[in-house]
Amino acid sequence: MSSTSLSDAADGGFHLGISLRDTGWHPGSWFRIADTAEIFTAEYWGQLAVVAERGEADFVTFEDSLGLHRRGRLDTSLVASWLGARTERIGLIPTLTTTHTEPFHVSKNLATLDHISTGRGGWQVEVSITDVEAQLVGRGHPDPQLHPEGSASRAAALFAESEEVVDVVRRLWDSWEDDAEIRDVSSGRFIDREKLHYINYEGSRFSVKAPSITPRPPQGQLPVAYKGQSEPVIKAAATSADILFLQPGSPGRAQQLLEEVRTVEALFARRLPPLKVYADLPVLLEDSLPQARGRWETLESLAESAGDFDDGALVTDPAGAVEAISTYRNLGFNGVRLKPAEHQEDVAAISELLLPALRSAGVLAAAPETPLTLRQRLGLNQAVNRYAPALAGGQQ
Repeated sequence: MSSTSLSDAADGGFHLGISLRDTGWHPGSWFRIADTAEIFTAEYWGQLAVVAERGEADFVTFEDSLGLHRRGRLDTSLVASWLGARTERIGLIPTLTTTHTEPFHVSKNLATLDHISTGRGGWQVEVSITDVEAQLVGRGHPDPQLHPEGSASRAAALFAESEEVVDVVRRLWDSWEDDAEIRDVSSGRFIDREKLHYINYEGSRFSVKAPSITPRPPQGQLPVAYKGQSEPVIKAAATSADILFLQPGSPGRAQQLLEEVRTVEALFARRLPPLKVYADLPVLLEDSLPQARGRWETLESLAESAGDFDDGALVTDPAGAVEAISTYRNLGFNGVRLKPAEHQEDVAAISELLLPALRSAGVLAAAPETPLTLRQRLGLNQAVNRYAPALAGGQQ
């Protein structure tokens, strides 16, 4: 293990999150729920979040996009906000797309989540890359002739746009100083207007005056994440995010990708602290290997293919999962994000079987005794306000 990963682990810096999508990450999971309409209920998502929190997972992420899904999908920012009032410790990271949404609305939605969850919100950035998504919201992509659907240039353009959106959103979060609310009854003043700031953003795609209509989030800046390992994704994360989720498929590929991320950070002179890089690991977990393989075969028989679940999937027992996850810790990753094959089976198995085994093995540190903000829990620096007088003209 490198000295960097040793010190990180010693500081309790290796973390575990759970990625939630519909009924689970294996396509066969859809056919194993008696009433598939239940995934559109508050009880379904509430139970998953509570079980994950009970096992002391650091965070859950919620997958979303603007595309039309065969089975339908709820808005994850609304789901996360609902869960914010029904959980106490776990981080809540919804997906919001940047392609057909306005930065002002993204900023307000996520600030609201952070207030409701008392500082446990985050943001997974996504882009809407297809023509179908554009048509669903009544908009087109810029320069369709120059950037046709499926082209590398379109992906590069949309992720470049996402960087600009993140920049605007971060500035909007800072447009209120932390003590802007004064609530002075004698004078009838609710806000100190000197502590609200116009961001006056003029970019290649957006012109935003501000300030926000929502007070600064409790965390100041919610943790911002990207997922994927394409060149545009790594570049966007390196210039604007705090977290990057990679699905490497194998430890050998993982080490190569981690080195690539650090190279890109240096190439673009990243001003923020180094990215927190997590390995995405699809997982099907049972008490024993025969049980795991049996359930895997059942899922395979129900679906035409395993989709992307096959890429480095852990179909194993707790001991096997601990060994695999330890490998990524030793490589210098900041954590893993597990993608359960079936939510109703594997979220409970992760919480009840795997998380205790990881802590017993020393792979994960003990969970914090008192609730923390998501930034604190993940070891991110305190977010200072770029518009505060002592930092006027500075950068978060």
